[in-house]
Amino acid sequence: MSALEPERDVLPTQSWGFTPGVPGVTDDMKRSLPAQCQIALKEWASVLVALERGEQLVLIRKGGLIEPGSGFELVSDVFLFYPTFEHQTVSFLRSPYTHYLEEAHRRKASEGQVRVELCGHVVSSTRHTDPAVMERLRSFHVYNDAFATQRLKWQPDQPLVVAVVRAFRLATPQVLSVASRYAGCKSWVDLEQPVSLQGAESVLEDSVFADRLSQIQDLLGETAS
Repeated sequence: MSALEPERDVLPTQSWGFTPGVPGVTDDMKRSLPAQCQIALKEWASVLVALERGEQLVLIRKGGLIEPGSGFELVSDVFLFYPTFEHQTVSFLRSPYTHYLEEAHRRKASEGQVRVELCGHVVSSTRHTDPAVMERLRSFHVYNDAFATQRLKWQPDQPLVVAVVRAFRLATPQVLSVASRYAGCKSWVDLEQPVSLQGAESVLEDSVFADRLSQIQDLLGETAS
């Protein structure tokens, strides 16, 4: 497989009722979301600010420090976002977005707690060995060149996983106690209790999300289904 031919992950999207001709947009996405969710994906808190504002639509991952063998794996296509503050710095964000880290700190829960405000639905996922993929997707993420270099150097034999995510704002933000088993540089955590997704609202309207998704698919050489 060449660098220009991304490997595609197969996700269990059959139950999501995709509307023909509008990739990644359902007839009634709010009804399609499960009633609750207990699995969470760790992500930089500053990136979550961008996701909530509809300015970031892709996650670019390689896995956590304790996941060196298999790299990043999508264990669920629906999940909560667990904000983290470790390993992130404004030096990895482009200048228009550097203040997002300060904003994230203002929202940060008290010691021993985590504030969960968003959930996500992965509508497509591809693996890439082409180092130019991050630059092609520049309009859909807030990372700068320093981040791209760092991410490409980390586990160089592992491909980049590019996941297109539709973000939803929870009806009521949840402040959860942090269990000791949540600690560590791992991507996924199973929460102690499920969090309700009822009433969650997409951060982007259907038409806006569909348009941006189409742009991303063109950049990645994907074909809408």
